[in-house]
Amino acid sequence: TANVVVGLSSDDTTEGTVSPASVTFTSGNWSTPQTVTATGVNDDLDDGDIAYSIVTAAATSGDTNYNGLNPGDVAVTNTDNDASGFTVTPTSGLTTSEAGGTATFTVVLTAQPSADVSVGLSSSDTTEGTVSPASLTFTSANWSTPQTVTVTGVDDVLSDGGAAYTVVTAAATSGDSSYNNVNPSDVSVTNTDNDTAGFTVSAISGNTTEAGGTATFTVQLTTQPTADVSVGLSSNDLTEGTVSPASLTFTNGNWNTPQTVTMSGVDDAVDDGDVGYSIVTATATS
Repeated sequence: TANVVVGLSSDDTTEGTVSPASVTFTSGNWSTPQTVTATGVNDDLDDGDIAYSIVTAAATSGDTNYNGLNPGDVAVTNTDNDASGFTVTPTSGLTTSEAGGTATFTVVLTAQPSADVSVGLSSSDTTEGTVSPASLTFTSANWSTPQTVTVTGVDDVLSDGGAAYTVVTAAATSGDSSYNNVNPSDVSVTNTDNDTAGFTVSAISGNTTEAGGTATFTVQLTTQPTADVSVGLSSNDLTEGTVSPASLTFTNGNWNTPQTVTMSGVDDAVDDGDVGYSIVTATATS
């Protein structure tokens, strides 16, 4: 006999809203169903499916038969679309160099945590590369901002080619159970080499003479060996000169210490002028 108004509201607007805010029935439309729409609200929490209610308020009306009547509330569930996890970009293909070259990757969370999330970072081979920082911490405020990790190549004196190593991302620690112990992907890296195995032979110092004069030169390796390296030495004309010692041995301890080779002239009692000869360095054995 008079308009009947029913207010509508959500009891959790972080999960769902309702429209319209009220419905009004008249003596003309009272028997026509009026549609109420509940709309889910997105959050960034991995909180599962959440139940909430559309609250129907007690009716207000000049018709005493309706005034104060309270329709039943409506139960609703807002399904979740968030999953706790990490996005690591990239996880492979990174290259550092022994000259100190760096590479970077980023880490970010996939859902907002309810407590801080910490992830430790380390290198699987610190003789090839180091990582900085040593850990990352994500909060409920910065969780969606990618954090950058820098990997730096380490120089060695080995001719070891491009060496593969890994940046190890430890399992997360957090008061948020959906993140605690979740392990982000490790990142594979290659450290390019700047060493080439070889020898440095110095210039000759002095001259050999038939009067027994001597001359010297030195030999050393260009990179540290993983096993002993031996080089035989000989004169290609023993009537003109000899060499001492007969061989050199380099270890991983003395490889970069120059070793001295001495040449001694031989008298042949022949008026043959100045004669050239060679000290032959044999192919290395190692």
